[in-house]
Amino acid sequence: MRSSLFGLLVAAVALCAAQPSHAQKVLSFEPLAMDPYSTVYVDNGSCSAGKVLKVQGAPNNQRRKKSCVPLGDLRGPTGTIRTK
Repeated sequence: MRSSLFGLLVAAVALCAAQPSHAQKVLSFEPLAMDPYSTVYVDNGSCSAGKVLKVQGAPNNQRRKKSCVPLGDLRGPTGTIRTK
């Protein structure tokens, strides 16, 4: 009984660890509120084909930094990009 419960627990932990945590999320719109110095990728059509908008949060009374980056730079080690 203990060994099967332990095996089930190990399997649950392995499933949680198997989630694609290295892939970047690409949002369809820019969030209104962001933490300072956090980074969000937005695909809203403001950049040319094959590129997405990289938005970096800023501290109070400063503008966010925005730049267009190639979509290939967002791929994680598994080659996936998560869209929201």
